[in-house]
Amino acid sequence: MARRRKDQPTDSSFYRAAFRWMGIGFEFLFVIGFFVFIGFWLDKLENTSPGWMILGFFIGFAVMMYIVVKRAKITERELDEDEGQDDETSQ
Repeated sequence: MARRRKDQPTDSSFYRAAFRWMGIGFEFLFVIGFFVFIGFWLDKLENTSPGWMILGFFIGFAVMMYIVVKRAKITERELDEDEGQDDETSQ
């Protein structure tokens, strides 16, 4: 369901966070693709299709999950700091 214009957030932090996570999605795609490509290349080199490619997928996925969790913690910390600053200015 489409939102009405007055219901949309006007704060730029909402859009900044949305673009940040969209960028992480693209990074997820590229990192996994890179590891799958390396696995594909190793499969062609050793004639072991699709073993290395599958291993490359799981390694790329694990690396990106680590990065996503790390960035989520950083984002959460930033939000907590922003809320703390808002509380101080309102007092």
